Amino acid sequence: MKVLHTSDLHIQEGNERTINALKEVLRVGREKEVDLVTVGGDLFNSQEDAEMLRPQLREIFRDNPFKVLAIPGNHDQGAFKGNLNWGPDLEVATEEPFEVREFNDENIVALPFKEELTTELYNEIKETSEELSDSCLLLHCTLDIGYSTGGFGEEETIRYFPVTSSTLSEWDFDFILAGHFHSNIDIRRLDGGAEFIYPGSPVSLSWSETEKRKAVLLDLDEKEREEVVLDTFYRDTFEGTIKAGEEEELVRDIRDWIRERSETNSELKVIPKGHIKMDETEFSESIEEAIGGDAEVNHKNYKNVEDVLNHPLFERFKKKLDSKEDIENEERVESKVREAMSRLLAGRELRS
Repeated sequence: MKVLHTSDLHIQEGNERTINALKEVLRVGREKEVDLVTVGGDLFNSQEDAEMLRPQLREIFRDNPFKVLAIPGNHDQGAFKGNLNWGPDLEVATEEPFEVREFNDENIVALPFKEELTTELYNEIKETSEELSDSCLLLHCTLDIGYSTGGFGEEETIRYFPVTSSTLSEWDFDFILAGHFHSNIDIRRLDGGAEFIYPGSPVSLSWSETEKRKAVLLDLDEKEREEVVLDTFYRDTFEGTIKAGEEEELVRDIRDWIRERSETNSELKVIPKGHIKMDETEFSESIEEAIGGDAEVNHKNYKNVEDVLNHPLFERFKKKLDSKEDIENEERVESKVREAMSRLLAGRELRS
């Protein structure tokens, strides 16, 4: 029993990238010969998007050699009510409080989105998990184990369906297939042995979702999993700290980073930071040449500090710093001194 797990596609009318992401997930499912694709909520960005795109998706959810099992998320929880035709391959679990779907002797407990976990619901899920063998839980939730709100992309800071790892550990599941966390794949081994899996969005929806997007391939019989890289739109950022006198090395790193991504479906940013010895205009031009128009460059975070580097006071400080062996974050200390002296020189509070 092989399952490909994804979530939070946020398919949106007028955003072809999201529809292409769905097509890519299904393509990978066929390539990997999976038995089932699971979607942990927010297949659509809104109920309106679902309504407008349903006819188009009927053709996408047709003639796949597997079923797609989705649950409603907080964005599309009202989209699946009524006798609607989504195509023969898509099954949406909307039964309350949850339902059990059986695929090849494996049980998927599918929990439609809810605002909170009540004691009654907790007990029902616990009892069901103990009665079943070889089972997974599919849900849309906020796992309260230190995630920052930035991990949820452009989601609201409300913690939808908050659960704790200790609560999930009390349920008897092999895998907990989750959605709502957009950033990147995050897999946690819970007490009791279950694995909790956030796959991240399969397409970059904002600059909170960087790097190539992935889905998670599970072999439920062998209790194994692997991360699968998707050929979908993604955003990525290169942040490089410049060390004065080593500007050419950073430019070379930027050129290599761009070259690795030049043939991909991506939007890229380059952010060089720090102090340079090279002429600012020359350095700026060398970066623009390195990226060849394939990325946006932020030129706000570096400046020439040659006057500081040549100042006798800095030279004495640098000699003293280099003689110490127990200085933590030496480069950070040196950078702060360069910045402070640069300000003093600019304000004519320090002689040249």
